[in-house]
Amino acid sequence: MNTKEIYDYEIKMWESAKNRDPEAFLDVVSSDAVMVCGGYRCTGKEYSEIVSVFDCKSYTIENFTVVNEDTCTVQTSYVISVEVNDEANSDLGGRFFVTTTWSKASGQWKAVFNMDQRIYS
Repeated sequence: MNTKEIYDYEIKMWESAKNRDPEAFLDVVSSDAVMVCGGYRCTGKEYSEIVSVFDCKSYTIENFTVVNEDTCTVQTSYVISVEVNDEANSDLGGRFFVTTTWSKASGQWKAVFNMDQRIYS
């Protein structure tokens, strides 16, 4: 696994959310993943249902770092800036610290943990 390859998996996860595509989301996120986003904890499957109505006009990933890596697990950390389409969904927009844990099983990488924290400065 190299940094570019795992970065591409993060992009696939975010593109699936931007495109409101729960099936594509579950292609890269385990259905039993732990998702802690916006103070809410759910599984990857439950979050895929949220993805179907997610509001993301655009996003930018900065400071992408692989903070831990072995042959079957990778931990990432980055900052994401999200712009929403509808001002009514402004709580989904802004800047967030994000960490994702990726696990390789049966030759396929999937997110098994994801957590974000809003940046207030």
